[in-house]
Amino acid sequence: MERIVGIAASEGYAIGRMYIHLEAAEDWSHQTALDPDQEVSRFQQAKEDACIELGTVYHRAVARVGEHHSGIFKIHLALLRDDDFCKEVSEYIQQNHCTAEKGVQEVGQKFFRIFEEMDDDYLRARGADVKDIVSRLLFFLGENRKEEMGDWLPKGAQGILAAEEIMPSQTIRMDVDQVTGLITRTGSRTSHSAILARSLQIPAVTGLGKQFDLLQDGSCVILDGFKGLVIQDPDEETLSAYQKLAQEYENQQKALESYKGMKAVTQDGTVVELCANIGHPNDLDEVLDNGADGVGLFRTEFLFMYWGRQPTEEEQFGAYRTVLEQMQGKRVVIRTLDIGADKQVPYLRMEREENPAMGRRSLRYCLENPKVFLTQLRALLRAARYGKLAILIPMVVSVEEVLTVRKLLQQAAAELEQEGVPFSRDYEFGVMIETPSAAMISDLLAPHVDFFSIGTNDLVQFTVAADRENPHVAALCDPQHPAVRRLIEIAVKNGVRSGIRVAVCGEAAADPAMTRFLLSIGVRELSVAPASLLEIRHTIQSLRLT
Repeated sequence: MERIVGIAASEGYAIGRMYIHLEAAEDWSHQTALDPDQEVSRFQQAKEDACIELGTVYHRAVARVGEHHSGIFKIHLALLRDDDFCKEVSEYIQQNHCTAEKGVQEVGQKFFRIFEEMDDDYLRARGADVKDIVSRLLFFLGENRKEEMGDWLPKGAQGILAAEEIMPSQTIRMDVDQVTGLITRTGSRTSHSAILARSLQIPAVTGLGKQFDLLQDGSCVILDGFKGLVIQDPDEETLSAYQKLAQEYENQQKALESYKGMKAVTQDGTVVELCANIGHPNDLDEVLDNGADGVGLFRTEFLFMYWGRQPTEEEQFGAYRTVLEQMQGKRVVIRTLDIGADKQVPYLRMEREENPAMGRRSLRYCLENPKVFLTQLRALLRAARYGKLAILIPMVVSVEEVLTVRKLLQQAAAELEQEGVPFSRDYEFGVMIETPSAAMISDLLAPHVDFFSIGTNDLVQFTVAADRENPHVAALCDPQHPAVRRLIEIAVKNGVRSGIRVAVCGEAAADPAMTRFLLSIGVRELSVAPASLLEIRHTIQSLRLT
């Protein structure tokens, strides 16, 4: 019996025979072309063919997993049509007199490295999306043709698939009756393939690295998608224990479906507002399906990242309006631009810093670039006419920053009024408590805002002085650390004492082990990933606070 630990990418258990699929690597280093113009034309045609195919993949995905998860392929289309990418490929072919295949591969590698060097796990995982796009282009250039996912297992076989890497466009083609689990050498929990695996309810363990070489084709395997564990050739006792766990989990998942549409109320009658975190309007399908009480955090930076350029006021207004209208009067908390550190936006040309997590990021960037900030504030004020808007300011460390943002909101309103553009002043204004300084002065911040939203992810790493993305110290980033709990309690008590709303929107909000603590100190609003809504609703209904 051999235990191999990777990354828990998709929850669930799978037990069965493992099939390993390996692909031969292509060598593009010596490909030259006599006619670069012809190669550019080949690239352009391949791009058009890939766009048509992605449209088909998108519609297939909508039918299988809904609009929410299918948005991945809209993002792929946007990246495929990105002007910078297409221009660089064409220029590389012309300047190096190389084939279209080599140009696509070389420029694709450059874009992949940009994402790979990012600190944020979610953004780093976008490198896999670049690889998928390159793979599609090479496919239509007549090289690197891959089999359909179903062909990776013998016809009629059922089992666990192990591969170096699996692309989103391959994942969506899976036959879930055939592929019962996934194991990969590369990848992360935030890759789009992992997101799709979760939506298809296929257990997955990724990121095995060198340990992938220990796997043996045809061996019996237990895949634990909760612990990120692969057990090869298990003994009878282990096999029996996991068969029991798998059955219990299946029964539990069926039971959770009954919590759709229910209110989050404890056994002694404490009502909790249970909201959802989103990064794009496409995320709303799952939010509404799982009965969220509102949107507790709309991360607007992802709009800036995926457009490939700064979105205009009209584009931002359209996105915010869409979310507010679709939530039909439910409260929507929209966080202003939170970039820098691990969330780099290349076209904004932010300077490289020694310690970006504590540098010119988030609100600091916005205040140094008022034109960018005012464009977003104007779009938000215009969108406020279409629903219950709450504007959230990230990375606050002082009262002065709050007052400055208030003045900029007044300036944006004055400009719109002078221009005769319809807008509304009917909105809430709040700040994120995600730095120890903000928590410690929360009594001073409270009189100037309508609500607090406690962002535990940054609060934890700043409090324990450990980068949560650094595997050597990530274990220190524990939201249950006494210092973190004290800071959360200080902020909650100061907010409640001042009569303002207090919510928790970080990872701790989705941790059932933290739920009792948060409710016991006065938190009455939690905002979690859409997929966690039913589990946290179940946890809340099982609690008695008195």
